[in-house]
Amino acid sequence: MIFNMRLSSFLWVMATALFIYGCSDSDEYLFDQADASERIEIHANVTTSFDSVTVQIKADTIKPGDSLIFLTSVYPSKSIRNQDYFWTLDGKPFSNEYSVKKTIYDPGIHEVAFVFVDFFGDTLRDILTITVASPPELDEKNFIPAPETQNIELDRFLQFAWNANDPDSMWSLKFNFTLWESPSQIIVDTILDRAQYTYKGQFKPLQKYHWQVSAYNQFDLFAKQTINGTFFTAGIEDESGIYGSLETSTEGTEASFRIILKDSSQRQIREERATNKSNTFSIKSLSKGKYTLYAFADNLPDFVADSIDFTLKSRTVKEIPTIVFYDKVPPVITGISESDTLDIADTLRFIVHDGGGPLPLTQMNAQLDDKNLQGLTFSNDTLYVPLDTSSVFWSYRIITISAADNSGNKRKKSFYLRPNSSLPEAFGE
Repeated sequence: MIFNMRLSSFLWVMATALFIYGCSDSDEYLFDQADASERIEIHANVTTSFDSVTVQIKADTIKPGDSLIFLTSVYPSKSIRNQDYFWTLDGKPFSNEYSVKKTIYDPGIHEVAFVFVDFFGDTLRDILTITVASPPELDEKNFIPAPETQNIELDRFLQFAWNANDPDSMWSLKFNFTLWESPSQIIVDTILDRAQYTYKGQFKPLQKYHWQVSAYNQFDLFAKQTINGTFFTAGIEDESGIYGSLETSTEGTEASFRIILKDSSQRQIREERATNKSNTFSIKSLSKGKYTLYAFADNLPDFVADSIDFTLKSRTVKEIPTIVFYDKVPPVITGISESDTLDIADTLRFIVHDGGGPLPLTQMNAQLDDKNLQGLTFSNDTLYVPLDTSSVFWSYRIITISAADNSGNKRKKSFYLRPNSSLPEAFGE
């Protein structure tokens, strides 16, 4: 009896289960065994571009308002059954996509997470760290010593100070301070954590000095601005000096510069050469008064510069504005015989000379009766022009040589070729 009752109960339970199963959507109660047995992994990354070349990383530093692309991969597949997935920024959801572009404005260190809730309700997370920081700012106008300060004492401590700002008011700043003597002898090159520096060494008299400051924060974000300052040291007793630089108006020319200084009565006081690569000059131990400076480019006579008049004050350095040499003289073209009428030859030779530096063959041309001649060569100021002498010339012909120097000055000169035959000979009479 007991057995029959148990059997009846079992059959009732089975029948009820089959009835419910048959009347329901079976997909709601079935799941892929692979979903349950296979381990799920998620990997979140951040990048700046969707292309395959840009590196994907787990942390990044950006400026406020910059956009980043957040990407994720799900193993074994993004199509695996799940309850939910989303991105959070500092714990607050902002997207329900696997890949999303996001702009972050608030400075600080932020946590970006990709959250994946699997079929069973288990939650997986992969976390990224995004630092949003503004680069520091430097005041390029207000600093000490002020630009072109004169009479800096030789043996006193010199205080350098400047204004710097962290727009976020959150980060520590560093300053790279450099001090050097003209033209390029570095005296100090150091890293500071304050916007000031005290130099305790000695200076040379009547010398120009340069100093520079760049700033960056703890994330190596550099300020766009750079502070550049200069100052001049005092002379001993009442001595003064001058400082300046020279250059040509044409790039690529290497000049040998010479300076002559005359006093108000045009008596020569000093002669100097600019020997360093920066083509600067410095003349010291001068008395106060009026002077005239003359500059020459000895190896490039076509380059000339205007004279400069100036007045020197006691114990100061006068910085002369950059002296620029201009070449306004075109090349000189002459025949090898110094005659404008030439005999016909296999190769004609012409002297093409310029006082503004070497001439490029690419800037030379030869034309016979307005037709370009080929095969020109140029060496040691001589232009060689091949000529086809098999042709019969019974009248004078015109050959024109043209050349241009590196400063764009052009010269064109025509020569006459004597006939190599008479008119009857040309026609076989």
